[in-house]
Amino acid sequence: MEAQPSAGAVVVGRDAERRAIDAWLEAGRPASLLINGEAGIGKSTLWAYAADRAADRGDRVLAWRASNAEHELAFAALTALFDEPMVVPLLDRLPDPRRRALETAIGRVSPDLDRPEPSLVGLAVADVLRILSAEGPVVVAIDDVQWTDAASAEALAFAARRLRTEPVGFVLALRTGPDVSGEADLLSSAVERSERLHVGPLSVGALGRLVHERLDVAHPRPLLVRLHEACSGNPFLGLGISRSLQARGMEPALGEPFPVPPQAEPVVRDHLATLSRDARRSVVIVAMSPSPSVALVERVLREGGGRAVDEACEKGVLVADGSRLRAVHPLFTSTAYADAPPGERRALRAALADIAEDPVERAIHQAAMVAGPDADVAEALAAAGRTAFARGAPAIAADLLERSAHHAVGVEQRSIALIAAADAAVAAGDYDRAATSLRAVLDAVPHGRRRAEALLALGEVVYLEDPNEALVLLVSALDHTDGDPLLEALVHSHIAGMADMDPGTAQRSALAAVDILERPGLKPVQDHLACALLDRAFHWLLACEKVAVDDIDRAIALRSGSGVSFVSRRAQEVAHRCSYHLGRLDDAIALDQAEYRRLTDLGQVGLLPPIIQSLTALLLMTGDWEAARQYARECHDLVEQGEEAWRERSLTIDAHVAALSGDLETSRAIGMEALTRQEATGDLWEGTIFCAILGFVELSASDHVAALRYLTRALEQADAIEVALPSQFGFLGDLVEAAVLSGEIDLAEQVLHDRLEEPATRVPLPWILAMAARGRGLVAAGRGELDDALGHLDRAEELFRATLGMPFERARTLLARGQVHRRAGQRRKAREDIGAALETFQALGAAAWAARARQELGRIGGRTTSGSALTESERAVAELAAAGRSNREIAAELVVSVRTVESQLSAAYRKLDIQSRGQLTAALAVSGGPTAG
Repeated sequence: MEAQPSAGAVVVGRDAERRAIDAWLEAGRPASLLINGEAGIGKSTLWAYAADRAADRGDRVLAWRASNAEHELAFAALTALFDEPMVVPLLDRLPDPRRRALETAIGRVSPDLDRPEPSLVGLAVADVLRILSAEGPVVVAIDDVQWTDAASAEALAFAARRLRTEPVGFVLALRTGPDVSGEADLLSSAVERSERLHVGPLSVGALGRLVHERLDVAHPRPLLVRLHEACSGNPFLGLGISRSLQARGMEPALGEPFPVPPQAEPVVRDHLATLSRDARRSVVIVAMSPSPSVALVERVLREGGGRAVDEACEKGVLVADGSRLRAVHPLFTSTAYADAPPGERRALRAALADIAEDPVERAIHQAAMVAGPDADVAEALAAAGRTAFARGAPAIAADLLERSAHHAVGVEQRSIALIAAADAAVAAGDYDRAATSLRAVLDAVPHGRRRAEALLALGEVVYLEDPNEALVLLVSALDHTDGDPLLEALVHSHIAGMADMDPGTAQRSALAAVDILERPGLKPVQDHLACALLDRAFHWLLACEKVAVDDIDRAIALRSGSGVSFVSRRAQEVAHRCSYHLGRLDDAIALDQAEYRRLTDLGQVGLLPPIIQSLTALLLMTGDWEAARQYARECHDLVEQGEEAWRERSLTIDAHVAALSGDLETSRAIGMEALTRQEATGDLWEGTIFCAILGFVELSASDHVAALRYLTRALEQADAIEVALPSQFGFLGDLVEAAVLSGEIDLAEQVLHDRLEEPATRVPLPWILAMAARGRGLVAAGRGELDDALGHLDRAEELFRATLGMPFERARTLLARGQVHRRAGQRRKAREDIGAALETFQALGAAAWAARARQELGRIGGRTTSGSALTESERAVAELAAAGRSNREIAAELVVSVRTVESQLSAAYRKLDIQSRGQLTAALAVSGGPTAG
């Protein structure tokens, strides 16, 4: 039958496996591919992918999913494969004995004997496969091949061994395990070219994508990591456990295993039923303990502990790795824990709490034994939560602090614990959990300091999805400061940091925070004063009012760099932003890298994406594009692992990297989808970002009219949110260039004067000055004022090279200057500039701009004099020199003297009209034509 094993097999997180399958399909046949792995690991999905890909290639596919019920039925698999419209008409072409044997085997005729001759059936199968493959490649695909009946397996293997050059392949999916028959090996090894593809567990991110796709559930990363551990990366079990979590409407508490999916319960419980009482209790102890060991079980169960562990290991439930114990599969511990009587669990918890030396572990056990308020337990849990947070385990800290709140006595203590739990949840990337804790505080506390603290923390969480709602929460906190000036200043700092959509309010709060903190006699925390000074300086910059370098330098010196509070994290963020706008790009990178290391060391992955986005943008600017791509991949992985709140950040990074790298289609697709979302939500900030990216994409593609349309829209949206600082989004230089290239010189002039040159008189920042200089050069060139254009472009090139250190922008400036040189008839200078731009674009990997530079080089006429084409030996020397070889290395490779190399290199320089090795790559790229004889 034509294989349709799936409705287009959707494969998540199996890139390497898919590549292996694609490569196998492309290679020669006859061949077999055995896809093996444990039950539920995803073998069938990959088997279906292989069958689908084969069908897409035009192969004729015979596919069947075997089942345990047919294992004992003779020729069941062969009947399923061959009693089909694609095969039956071919049977008449077989020699009569073979035809009769095969028709009998697949039940098309009544048997003369009890069973047809196996060798005749095998020969008939070989004949059918040869006939089919004469018309094109054939794939025989069998899923769950371990259940193939012996008669079918023998006939197929018999046929496979007789194939020589026929393009026939066998794709077999095999479940590994103790109950697997030998039929799979019999068939997979019947052909000479036999490959195996072992399917291992999914990654955390891939499991998250699968759950989201199949169940429309996006687990926060801490829960997703626990789910991955619970199912050992098995997608079938992961989906089952997720469904169980949905049905329960809650996740297991810390120290409790995940629920067992219904489809796994019977098998697991049957296995556990073979254990004695003490052996089963040893499994429950392993489920309860974060660091289970043989010695731990012996201390809890006393004299029976050793025997209990031995029995559980002998029966394949536990395994000992040295002194440590673990379950053979997490479902054993989950089921044993769930089935243990409540009294038994409490007794084991009490014993574990008595012997636990670690305060976190002891608090977990204590909490599991207490149902209601208990001040001592609450304090023990709060202390354990603080310890876990300091150790770099914010998800565990959040759980402990939530438990502390549950057992706390009084609204005040409960609120303190919930606010701390929310802070830990944010650090772990679980924003929904944080919001739940904070809203619980707001429901319980109508006024006062705790309400203000909860409003501030909730504002941080809500800000990611809805900045306008966040601002309402933050402003309302001003009504609950109870006359505390430090708390009032803290509220103003939050407003200054998050009022993106209301620049006026943000600036007023930035000024108010500094005014309060600098009052005589007030002793603020240094990080808060640093944050306030930086925010004030930053908002002066945003308003294009002044550059407060002294305030910025003073604030950076005040910072502790601890990052443990909002003001400390905000101070880091604004220090980076101010450094960026001042053109101190290396300082900005150092700040971000220090924060990245701090967050990574502390396990606070929930706070990493904005730092990664910032680092990626800076590294792209300064020319380390490979590092930028690595950070972009990391951000993408974090989002796929549950950091859903940062998906927009990840898409921004992906679109930016793709656009610069020349993958314009990918960047365009991301940008268009983002704009569709933006139109629905009205988020003008994100709309401005993606319009700017799409404008750059179209500028890179030389569609200047489309570029101008997007960039004009970006300007309109930036104006709507009152963005005044030209370097805030950084697209104005592209807008000027697009307007000039579209023939809209007056528009380019207006944007240049009003949006770049005029602000530069008030805030003369290097980025603004460089963009203004390049824009003025482009406008002058557009008006035919070539000498003026060259002067402005000289200034821009100097700023990008010496002051800002931005190789891509410098290369764009060199390309523009080279074009002006060409128009002025200065071909040698044009070739130098455009050649240098090309080398930079190629080194960075900016494919679209490298192509533009090569095109521009091709437009330069009069490159060499008549009869001056490179000889074959001159070209060989020049190409090796361009590749970085020394004259001595070139001489050794070409077996000539060093003097000959020098002579031929000089001749090449003269003919190519260049002066250095640095210009060779570009010159050779356009030298073209045949070499002289």
